[in-house]
Amino acid sequence: MIDTKIILKADENVSVFTVCNVAYLNKAMVLAESLYLSNKIKLDIFIFDKKRELYLTQEYCNFHWVEEMGIPNFKKLSFKYNIIELSTAFKPWIALNLLKSNSKVIFFDPDVMVFHNVNSILEGLDKHPVILTPHYFCPKINGLIDDARMMKFGVFNLGFFAVNSTIESDAFLNWWSDRCLLNGFDDAQFGIFTDQKWVSIAPCFFSFLHTTYDPGFNVAYWNIDERTISKNGSENYYVNEIFPLVFFHFSSFDAELPEKLSKNKFLMGNNNKLISEIAILYKTKLNQYEQIAQYIDYSFDYMSDGRYISPTLRRAYASILDQFPDNHDPFDCNGVVSKFAKKNYLFQKDNKKYNIKGYSSVERNSFGLDMLFWLLRLLLRIVGPNNFMNISRLFIYLSGYNRNSKMWKL
Repeated sequence: MIDTKIILKADENVSVFTVCNVAYLNKAMVLAESLYLSNKIKLDIFIFDKKRELYLTQEYCNFHWVEEMGIPNFKKLSFKYNIIELSTAFKPWIALNLLKSNSKVIFFDPDVMVFHNVNSILEGLDKHPVILTPHYFCPKINGLIDDARMMKFGVFNLGFFAVNSTIESDAFLNWWSDRCLLNGFDDAQFGIFTDQKWVSIAPCFFSFLHTTYDPGFNVAYWNIDERTISKNGSENYYVNEIFPLVFFHFSSFDAELPEKLSKNKFLMGNNNKLISEIAILYKTKLNQYEQIAQYIDYSFDYMSDGRYISPTLRRAYASILDQFPDNHDPFDCNGVVSKFAKKNYLFQKDNKKYNIKGYSSVERNSFGLDMLFWLLRLLLRIVGPNNFMNISRLFIYLSGYNRNSKMWKL
């Protein structure tokens, strides 16, 4: 059996928290249950959605609705950012506030499952103000996951971080929070990736940041090729034979094919059997929390009259945010933002939600891409290679239209 005894000092309070919207609460509840059963710690779940009735037990967790927390400018921020950008932008801000009443704070993404006590994290916080984990330990190049992707999305995986109550951690969290709330977009083409990419440069300013190389932390599809999972006689999982599997990060989890672990391609290594076992266990736990609410649409995706807020509208709004009245409500269907959206054709006519197209969509859209490549070759022939390169770079620049207010009519 797992030792659930937690190392706590007499004057020590610990908070473990996550952030999500209602649609991710089934994952957050799996995290909460696993944390409580292995550590006897209740998870603080900060829900980025409008308050509604939930059919969930609070045996393992405490719920906090962010719209009730009196956050300054929250409506503007929840309109400016999509759900991923918004919830991740507030991680350092929430950690700062939790440190007012706790000596140690740990963050886990909602798609994490805890398998062991977190004593090693708490002990680490006795020595270090901030603990981080890199995506992986061994250099990779020209593979399914390689160093170029780390350059794009950040050195550290911020699905986990831990901080203690010190001047040093406050300085780091304030620096990080300011940047996330100002520029926490998913704009990898401009060197910004939500809250995560900022921390890649943090060691330049905060020498006390500690990178842990414990392979039992933050095991995920991007590092599973360098970590061998095994079991001991008590059926506990271990990594590389001697390190307890403290927590597994089920990022991009494929619920339809759980034995494959992730929707993304990756190198399984020699872990196939036990990784599939862990993934199927996670899927089983998710199924226990399927019925969580009457509806799971993200509340801040819609205007007050139900019209869908497109990602284009969010970015356009961000580019001219300071030109709207200070007290405006961006969600008001009769307000200044709605009028701005109509003037610039920023409402989707059929009110259809945005469906992101990523690398996984390439094969399904091969005909459309072939047509696009034909048009680009035609453009190349017309303008020549030098102008074609400049046009290509211009399109990259224009994709950051949250920085280009001149695109919009006021």
